[in-house]
Amino acid sequence: MPHLDIVAYMPQYAWALIILSLLFSLIVLEILPRLQQQLALRAHAELTKEEAAPAAETESAAPVVIFKSMFS
Repeated sequence: MPHLDIVAYMPQYAWALIILSLLFSLIVLEILPRLQQQLALRAHAELTKEEAAPAAETESAAPVVIFKSMFS
């Protein structure tokens, strides 16, 4: 069975580890900080919007509250 040969298996394993570690680094160092920044900006904008008009459109704020409760 050639797919169990250690000579052919180790390079595939090494490349998989290299590619997955690069992908993980890209996600952790680039994508997640941008998402965190966007969520913080959105939350800040939502708070300033609520302070400006506290009684206006309480129905449209309900999905945002549900979304925030999912991540806290």
